[in-house]
Amino acid sequence: MNMKKFERLRHIRYFSNSLRNLPKQYSSADTTRLTLVHFCVQSLDILECLPEHADCCGEVEREIYIYNREEIIEWIYGLQTLPTLVKSRESDDGGESSSTTTFAGYVGGGFKGGTYLGPLPNASESGNYVETGEDDDWQSSTVEEEYHPYDHSHLAMTYVAICTLLALGDDLSRIHKTAILQTLKSLQKEDGSFVAISSNCRATSSAALGAESEADDDCDLRFMYLAVTIWYLLTDLTSNSDEDDEDKSEDSTIDTQSATNYILSCITYDGSLGLTPGREGHGGSTFCGTASLYLMGVLDDVMAREDLRGWREDLIRWCVARQHSLPKSNKGEHEENGECNNGYLDWEGHASGMQGRPNKLQDTCYSYWIGGTLHILSESHLLDGWALREYVLTCQSPYGGFGKVVGANPDPLHSFYTLAWLAMSGEQGCCEEDDDYDDRNGYESEIREQVQESIGRLSKLDCALGMCAKRRPVFQKAATMHGNV
Repeated sequence: MNMKKFERLRHIRYFSNSLRNLPKQYSSADTTRLTLVHFCVQSLDILECLPEHADCCGEVEREIYIYNREEIIEWIYGLQTLPTLVKSRESDDGGESSSTTTFAGYVGGGFKGGTYLGPLPNASESGNYVETGEDDDWQSSTVEEEYHPYDHSHLAMTYVAICTLLALGDDLSRIHKTAILQTLKSLQKEDGSFVAISSNCRATSSAALGAESEADDDCDLRFMYLAVTIWYLLTDLTSNSDEDDEDKSEDSTIDTQSATNYILSCITYDGSLGLTPGREGHGGSTFCGTASLYLMGVLDDVMAREDLRGWREDLIRWCVARQHSLPKSNKGEHEENGECNNGYLDWEGHASGMQGRPNKLQDTCYSYWIGGTLHILSESHLLDGWALREYVLTCQSPYGGFGKVVGANPDPLHSFYTLAWLAMSGEQGCCEEDDDYDDRNGYESEIREQVQESIGRLSKLDCALGMCAKRRPVFQKAATMHGNV
């Protein structure tokens, strides 16, 4: 199997076209349309082809592609949900004093995934929110319309909205930061995990915020990662840029101690992390837990704990063991050449992809989830980087983008996460040239040079945050210009 070239121009065409049109099969994803926009915009940012100005088109190698930045920004801000300002209520216990039983602050702040509810009031217009009164009745503050009962914010949509706005060069001046941060606080449960959806309707219940925190919803490491990342990014807006990351653990928005304990409770016998305590380890949840610990500034301290001795080594071993060669060809061509080993191609010189867990097929997105975990641990050099590059490049589509496996049609999710890993594959010695590399023919050497040069042009990635590193300074700039809403 010969390595394929990195088809940069085709990938640009694929993502720019996907921003305008997607096949009808994607109609079922309308409620999460914002994630599709996120994958496309972030990928174009990694490919270093987003214009830095507000023009409606870009040019790459004399080819014009359509790109209307301002329209996308306005559409995203239109998805910012209208938060509810919950007033604290004091309940008289019959004694000499009364006690406050509910939290005073916003819930429902964030973004939803699409325009499936039609035009609704949103928080992007300065000052918009809905207020609850003493008897739990709706009271209109700056909007006349009653809040729609299904206009919910979601952690995943809030995360991708912030990252996409950053990639588009927006200054975040219309994000209701206070409402989002206070909503994060309301979504954390006593065990440290996070509820994914914040419903304003829950805020009108008698238990108000307490009901929000204890709601029976999905609570796993995916939403832990989303909540921690949102908190990390938005607290950057309100803190000194010179402060150490460790200072974030003192912030009261989320309970970092209980969040840390929940993540540690998800460690499995083999060192990986399950989505929830007691579940099988998985590449995605392992990244989410590891990245969350890193962003909270406690990863090194946790791994140095006496009661977790050996966990770091087990985690690294599990991640490295997820790289496997492709199964042998049905035609038996590799067997005839004596190149197969128990049904798998020899490791050296052949594509080797990443599986999400033992005994599963390789999948391009796990090059990021597991490769990213090793990157955070500064152990990327333990992977066979060139073999993994060869695998993901074999999954390139002739139309641009990457499929889940070899021969699969491309989709925005796998295409983005594959590009994300490629963008960091040149770091930490992951893809250094081997001195004893067997250059069997000049063609293969030429392809490797093209791949090395093309991938070297990709924008550097902030692995833990999942976006281009060059976009981080925007947060400090926005804090200086606009402060906290």
